[in-house]
Amino acid sequence: MKYLLGIDLGTSGTKTVAFDTNGRAIASATEEYPLLQPENGWAEQDPKLWYKAACDTTKEVIKKAGLDSKQIAGVAVSGQMHGLVMLDEKGEVLRNAILWCDARTSEECEEIEKAVGRSRLIEICANPALTGFTAPKILWVRKHESSVYKKCAHILLPKDYVRYRLTGKILQEISDASGTNLLDLRARQWSDEILKALDIDKALMPDLIGSGQNAGSITREAAADTGLAEGTVVAGGGGDNACAALGTGVCADGDAFVTLGTSGVVFAHTSKPSIDPLGRVHTFCSAVDGEWTAMSCTLAAGLSLRWMRDEFYRSEKEKAREAGTDVYDLMTSEASRIPSGSDGLIYLPYLMGERSPVLDPNARGVFFGLSARHTRAHLTRAVMEGVTLSQRHNLDVLREMGICPKTLMACGGGASSKLWRHMLADALEVNVSTMESKEGPALGAAILAGVASGIFEDARDGCARCVRQGGEITRPDETEVQRYDEIFKVYRSLYPALEANFQMLSRMRESLSGRKPEIPSVYSDLFKRYGKVVAGVDTAKVVELLKKTPLPQSGTTYVASEPLLEADRPLFEDIQNRVFGGLSVELGYCSGDNHVLNALEYHRNSEVNIAENDCLLMVAPASAIKDGILDTAAVETFLLPANTAVLFYETTLHYAPCNASGNSYFRVLVALPRGTNTARPEGVTHEGEAGYLTHNNKWLFAHPDSPEGRSGITKGRLIGRNLKA
Repeated sequence: MKYLLGIDLGTSGTKTVAFDTNGRAIASATEEYPLLQPENGWAEQDPKLWYKAACDTTKEVIKKAGLDSKQIAGVAVSGQMHGLVMLDEKGEVLRNAILWCDARTSEECEEIEKAVGRSRLIEICANPALTGFTAPKILWVRKHESSVYKKCAHILLPKDYVRYRLTGKILQEISDASGTNLLDLRARQWSDEILKALDIDKALMPDLIGSGQNAGSITREAAADTGLAEGTVVAGGGGDNACAALGTGVCADGDAFVTLGTSGVVFAHTSKPSIDPLGRVHTFCSAVDGEWTAMSCTLAAGLSLRWMRDEFYRSEKEKAREAGTDVYDLMTSEASRIPSGSDGLIYLPYLMGERSPVLDPNARGVFFGLSARHTRAHLTRAVMEGVTLSQRHNLDVLREMGICPKTLMACGGGASSKLWRHMLADALEVNVSTMESKEGPALGAAILAGVASGIFEDARDGCARCVRQGGEITRPDETEVQRYDEIFKVYRSLYPALEANFQMLSRMRESLSGRKPEIPSVYSDLFKRYGKVVAGVDTAKVVELLKKTPLPQSGTTYVASEPLLEADRPLFEDIQNRVFGGLSVELGYCSGDNHVLNALEYHRNSEVNIAENDCLLMVAPASAIKDGILDTAAVETFLLPANTAVLFYETTLHYAPCNASGNSYFRVLVALPRGTNTARPEGVTHEGEAGYLTHNNKWLFAHPDSPEGRSGITKGRLIGRNLKA
């Protein structure tokens, strides 16, 4: 009889499982390895330990199952995605791998989106630049460890490294490669456009291979290390979620699963490359040849309930341990006695920040609506509901993309809770089923091994033969569906209302910890409330022209319409058409030496700024104006890098830029609809909102310390401590 081996390379350890050709697990073994954190927020591992764990567990499984190594027809590896493994020309590891959960690369993510453009990046590779992905890690090593980068000849992902050690062949598998930010997802090949924009040599990226393709065979050296027979077929394998999909039978349109483990995942198969243009969920290549998957990731799903257990059920946890029972049973029993909606208590599960669908590392957990009548049981139910509503939020995004599963297979520890399955069915309005097998990623890898070795015709054939559902189906209750629709409306409204507060909280934490928070740039998510970077404008030409404009002897100057800037008709018309849709515009400039916030203006029109050199922008939302008064506590500061075109929304208040550190002056192009900045109209009343008017359609809010405030040109007041750049 033939057997298949699935090796699941995880973050905490590697689990190897032997299956028969009907998908039944025969034996398994696990070996752990350390997670290295040389600095706060960093996460690394030694790739050689992955290979050792794969070898050790393979030997143990063969021994446990009493197999002859020649009975094993094929092997495949499922692995943690996104990690960066760098090899030299001899195939030796150059440094520890930087893992998917490493958060050091926020600056590099901004660089990528600046170089490629956020929308274009999503259009090509289906995902925004994320700290967890591979491309920003490559840029980080190039910037901070140039000697290592110069020696690099091959870039691999974790499971591809283990497969290389097994076969001696350097290849990169497609489902994993689609999580690098470097793959053209539709063409299923490395993106020349992205590689060129990031100045990454394409020669560093190995040839691509399909998940179920024959990627080589066990070498003599690997046979000695693993106990496998030399020549045993090794498949391309897959990323952990791609393999988990096969292990749960998700391999055709309409198939999907939800995982409630430490993180929460909604994962769906699609025969078309469906991409969310906002990058709220991920789209990757599937382990099914020529097809795709879409998935979300809630970072603290089961983790939220574990936090609840550890902080609110400590004594019960110890008693349960002594009695040999599970404290989670007590928790869910308590929660089941509370009605849906937890009597007006809603939980946001952002304990670790959030990825899908809000993509905000600064978000944090929230109990909203807490009152004196709420008990521990209410909090427990609210936590379970908050995690469930997060999955609803993500599934709604998939539905917008045309991916509309009717049934979700429930996996992970949370799936064992009958209460949680009912919540999922009611809140997501889907049927929820369970699986017989609990070996998702390893079984998926084994199926791919069966495809590569010819036991299965293809991945779908392998799923049909190996995957069995658990038989229990939970169906939505119409009354509860309607209740959760109402609850979800409030849940959805909370993050947008709190987004700015999360950013303020993040900066407060940095300040209180003794670190001076860095000034965020206009490329950061913090700025998206105020405006956006405009791609495609010839900023180099703008800077060339700006340098010909005069600088004031002191203070600042503003010219609303500058013939020098407007004379370049192609540039003028491009800005007019690209940003303002053909609306007649004027190009002027603001320049000088400014180090404080003098005033903020609001002119009910979008405005474009392009900087000659780095400068600082102070902005606030128009909603912060109360009866003609604006508090400087509402003001935020952002870095506008040189050669960057930024669009301020009409709801954004801002004024003259300030000098960035080290600069003696600034020069900024100002593009506005023509006629916006004319003199104050005659005969305009000084009552009401018009009393703050200083020019046609422009309102000014000046600090009393400023020249504008002392001149009395506006009744608009800027109160609070004045801010220095």
